[in-house]
Amino acid sequence: MRIGRVTIAVIGLLTLVSSPWPGSGQEPAGEHRTREHRVPFIARDGAVYVRAQVNGNRAILLLDTGAVFTTFNLRLVPTNEAGSRITINMAKGSVLAFRLPVGFTLGESNVREERCSFHQDAIVGDFKFGAADGVVGLDVLSLFQSVTFDFKNSVLILEDK
Repeated sequence: MRIGRVTIAVIGLLTLVSSPWPGSGQEPAGEHRTREHRVPFIARDGAVYVRAQVNGNRAILLLDTGAVFTTFNLRLVPTNEAGSRITINMAKGSVLAFRLPVGFTLGESNVREERCSFHQDAIVGDFKFGAADGVVGLDVLSLFQSVTFDFKNSVLILEDK
């Protein structure tokens, strides 16, 4: 009888150890739900733009998978030069810029799934982005499991990790 109780105790312990702990972020198989943000975009002249809010101001941002950092112009994010000062070397010369914390939301909808908010450091300087006020770079896009451009429906689909 004693061996039977020990065996049951060991099996129970193994079951407990192999189960995900509450709050561990792990979910049992089959119950994991992917969260998507479906942000409308505008495709124009070979570029993709999204409407956004940056530090509370309305903006148009260019999505650029070739840009390493998210970048904003000084008109959109004025600076008091409190951030770390850097020099950005560009094809047409150098630009003095700052690395500053910026709050921004991609999308204008009040529906949570149609927008995505961030608060992170960005590069701010006297940049010219054509029709845009800033650029969303890989530092933001790489935060997601996948990034899909649905050109048929003009929707950027950002899937959470």
